[in-house]
Amino acid sequence: MSTPTQTASQAPSGLARLRELWNDYLPYWFMTPMVLVMLLITIFPGAYDLYLSLVKYQLTDPNTVGQFNGLANYERVFTSGGAINSFVITITFVAGALALETGIGFVLAALVTGVKSDRMQTFYRIIFIIPMAVAPVSLATIGRIMLNTEIGIIPYMIQQFTPFVAPNFLSDVPLLTVILVDTWNWTPFMFIIFYAGMSSVPKTLLEASRVDGAPLWRRYVHVIIPYMKPVLFVAILIRLIDLFRTFGLVFSLTSGGPGTATELVSINIFQTGFTFVDLGGAAAIAIVYLVGIIALCNILIIKVGFEGVWD
Repeated sequence: MSTPTQTASQAPSGLARLRELWNDYLPYWFMTPMVLVMLLITIFPGAYDLYLSLVKYQLTDPNTVGQFNGLANYERVFTSGGAINSFVITITFVAGALALETGIGFVLAALVTGVKSDRMQTFYRIIFIIPMAVAPVSLATIGRIMLNTEIGIIPYMIQQFTPFVAPNFLSDVPLLTVILVDTWNWTPFMFIIFYAGMSSVPKTLLEASRVDGAPLWRRYVHVIIPYMKPVLFVAILIRLIDLFRTFGLVFSLTSGGPGTATELVSINIFQTGFTFVDLGGAAAIAIVYLVGIIALCNILIIKVGFEGVWD
């Protein structure tokens, strides 16, 4: 039978107890810095944005700054014609750019994959990927020069080689113009992912379909595209999210104009917050926009991804 003195001597000291705790929870200690960084860069800004959306924060009326405003800022989002118009323009922009980038990227990947020479395939990969390496603001500046009705090469070529009159792209068809410039910038992203996906299709499957006498379009419909479904889905989802975040390219090209013709939600948030100094209203638009994007992406992942791609 042990005495009280012996029991006390067998109990771990404070330092030993700390060492035990460190060893028992070692994985969690290593994760702690990452969790703190995530809290700092994600949770805190989100919580502060939510706070701003619930108070009056219009700097033109400093006496009311910080007063609780309930859901009045959110009510303005759904009753303001400007905010709703920017949501419609954003959806049109995202749908148009995503369709063009997916279609052109897939066709380019199919053409390059069909090239027999490895050296030429490398050459085409380098050429097609160049626009993606250029910063959006620089690309917007290049686009403004190329589309200028007086000195731009594109209006000049339309005038010289077609029977059509070149439009003033940035004032006559501004939304179409920003869609085309974004397509020029980001089609290489889709091309390189689709090219990698096509290159991973097993040669045996392609040879088997070729031996069966399937024409090229059947090989794409029944072999290549079904095999690439996860690649297609992930590429489209990533690009969809990125398109909703578009700001610099469109702001550099048109600043949301003429009028509000190209005023995406991101530009509307910027103008509401920093031009009209209504930080509460800008925060409410941002919250509604964020919730909408998260809901859309989750629906796509659950309904299209898990039930259609990885089933």
